[in-house]
Amino acid sequence: MGKAFYSLRTGILANLIFLILAAMILINVIMIKLAENDLIRARVKEGITLANGLALLIQSSLQDNGESLQVDKDVQLRVKVKGFLKPGDFKDFVFVPAVGGSQWTLGGWRKGTQIAVALCRQSIITQETSFSFHGSTWAVIWLGYETLQVSAPVKAGGRVIGALALSSHLQDLYSHLRRTERLILIYILLNTVILLATGMYLLSRVVIRPIQKLLKVTEQFKEGEPLALPPEPSKNEIGQLFHSLKMMLSKLEENKRELKEHIASLRAANEELKRTQEEVIRSEKLASVGRLAAGVAHEVGNPVGVVLGYLDLIKNGELSEPEIKDALERCESEIKRINKIIRQLLDYSRPSPPILRRIGVHALLSETIEMLAPQPIMRNISIETEFMSPQDAVMGDENRLKQVFVNILLNAADAIEEKRKTCSVWGDAKIKISTQNTHGTIKISMQDTGCGIGRDSIERIFDPFYSTKEPGKGTGLGLAVSYRIVEQMGGDIWAESQEGQGATIHVTLPLAKGE
Repeated sequence: MGKAFYSLRTGILANLIFLILAAMILINVIMIKLAENDLIRARVKEGITLANGLALLIQSSLQDNGESLQVDKDVQLRVKVKGFLKPGDFKDFVFVPAVGGSQWTLGGWRKGTQIAVALCRQSIITQETSFSFHGSTWAVIWLGYETLQVSAPVKAGGRVIGALALSSHLQDLYSHLRRTERLILIYILLNTVILLATGMYLLSRVVIRPIQKLLKVTEQFKEGEPLALPPEPSKNEIGQLFHSLKMMLSKLEENKRELKEHIASLRAANEELKRTQEEVIRSEKLASVGRLAAGVAHEVGNPVGVVLGYLDLIKNGELSEPEIKDALERCESEIKRINKIIRQLLDYSRPSPPILRRIGVHALLSETIEMLAPQPIMRNISIETEFMSPQDAVMGDENRLKQVFVNILLNAADAIEEKRKTCSVWGDAKIKISTQNTHGTIKISMQDTGCGIGRDSIERIFDPFYSTKEPGKGTGLGLAVSYRIVEQMGGDIWAESQEGQGATIHVTLPLAKGE
């Protein structure tokens, strides 16, 4: 069983990777942001503690040296402040006196001095420690503050003599977090691999393998192999699905067996129906053969009488040599005529299995007309042919198609005879046979001058055992059998008539390929 490029396993694996990575990265973003905030708060707390400590240091120096000490000119104080700032994260320092004096700065102070002085002025006024952030730079995930400045008031003798401000660059904090972030990402990838491996193992065991078993069962059922159902994998939803599928496939297997049996019975019934139809066709043919045989017997009687008369004259020696020769030639002619009539009837009546072959419709119509010509019922009927179709070859059984033509012509002759009996003035007794090609078919029309077909009867004349003739003069199967034969050849047959004005039977047959 080949695996599709996008299988269930692939889809679940892709979704798991996406969900796990998304969850891990989201957690990482939140944790990094929380850590960033915590570190900044710790830096603020460090700055406030350091600023208060320096304020106490300056206050202590003032107490030791008297309030007349000028802070900005005290070298020892500068050394102490530098030593105080050296181990910490705040490297920039500024002292702003409350009244008079000059500012005292330490550190690089690349920028932000004016902001620090303003922050000191605020602490002098409020007499409280304050802090603020300034500038922007790339943090870890997004932009963050660039510097942190903290200010604290400096008191001496119960009054504020100035304020100091400290500045710390936050870039080192962000750098530390970014280094930590890289390590976290490595752990995220490692955890993703472990979780995926574990998840795929559990998923394969709980979902994929049972589903593959289901697929195997369905493919086995589809390929027509005997249905072997494995035990249910578990009692969860997959197990319930497996149980439902087993029930459905078992039912389908049962239905398939029943369908095969039904198809076999239908095939047998169809074969029986075909045999019955063949019997009906043969029976109807035998009926028409019997009718033709009666006509042949009447037709053969006259030439047989002539032959017997000539033979009797020859036997009595009443004829001369030339007369005997003439009599024998006349006997030979009459016997050949008898042989031809009987041979045509035998060829028509001989039972044979259906043989599909290429048939010339015009030649078959001419042969049928010639075969029916000796029949007494056809003696006073003129048959007119008008073969207009340049293509007349069809595929079918020649003997059966001739049977169709015989049935139609005999019915036409019967209709003309019926009109002859019932009408004092009945006009010409004529059957016109015409052909024409239409849309890949040949259309054969046989028009008679008989009594026609009533409106109620024209829709039923092709029904089995339906007949408008007197009892004993028809089986009611002729046109029904003809309809069946034409249908088997892929054609169509129908009637047109106006009562009292004759009828026309139309037959259309598909032309043979190559016509």
